[in-house]
Amino acid sequence: MKKAVLTTGIACFAILFLVIGCKKNSSLSTTDEATLSTQVSQNAVDQTTIENDNDAIATDATKATETVPGFNSSNKVTGLFGSPADSTKDSLSCPWFVIDRSPIAKGFRRMVLRYRGMFETDRNILKRGRITLQLVNGTKWTDVGAVILETDSVAVTRNGNTRIYQGTRYLTNVSGGYFNLKDTAHNPFVFTMHANGSVTFEDGTVRTYWIARRNTFSKAVPYTFTTNGDTTVNASLCTMGGTTRFGKTFLVQSPQAISSSTQFGYAKPTQGVRILNYNGVEPVTIVYGVNALGNQVASGVLPFGYKITWTKLSGQTGEKIISY
Repeated sequence: MKKAVLTTGIACFAILFLVIGCKKNSSLSTTDEATLSTQVSQNAVDQTTIENDNDAIATDATKATETVPGFNSSNKVTGLFGSPADSTKDSLSCPWFVIDRSPIAKGFRRMVLRYRGMFETDRNILKRGRITLQLVNGTKWTDVGAVILETDSVAVTRNGNTRIYQGTRYLTNVSGGYFNLKDTAHNPFVFTMHANGSVTFEDGTVRTYWIARRNTFSKAVPYTFTTNGDTTVNASLCTMGGTTRFGKTFLVQSPQAISSSTQFGYAKPTQGVRILNYNGVEPVTIVYGVNALGNQVASGVLPFGYKITWTKLSGQTGEKIISY
């Protein structure tokens, strides 16, 4: 039933995009190159930031669930590999968050992840707030097809800038198993993410969005994490849609999956392409994993950042290279 609701929501955005697409032109209401360039660049930065932040939050949620995959209601519940876990106590399973299991002890298939406000070196971020996790489908999270309902209220700080995320998402276990490297029977680990939410930036502007993504984690060195779209709109694989901080409706196509690993850090993808479609603006292309000249780096080479290209009001091609 919930899947049907999500699919319907995405379909509504698809219809909205069809209407917008008929009106698309190469000019903004402000009709000046400087404003176009500024908004294009900011939207590209927002897209990259939100992709990274959502990956980090969803990864924490799945890791937390693995401590008590069955959400059992007894005082002594079963953790990973059959080890006993006390449902009445917090879990210190991860350095940057604790898991409040008290709802489980009261008979609910629900837990609360609470961030400890500690810096995470692998993603170069700090998270504060909480995530409520509820098993809504399946006997335990490690089963194929199991679904977690996740409710977020999380502040993410990176490079001194803080964003506040609020919303709900459904995580579906596609492969079975879990992130843990000891789970060699399920490699790679695959899960989908379908969400509706908003992010509030430091200047008070807000971006609303829906997300439809398919994530894959390889348990072989260098532990590659890949994310792609998980819905089709106008015959194109898409990953996100909604309204930008500038009030323009957008849709994000995913022609190539974004890929990153522990080699350079998960916040520095080595490849991937996103095409951003906005109301009133020609499509903007983001290519991840480029050098300072904007060329795709070879395998094993540290990327400088990502390149964005767009059509200027003059009809010429605009280009900007942004560092990670």
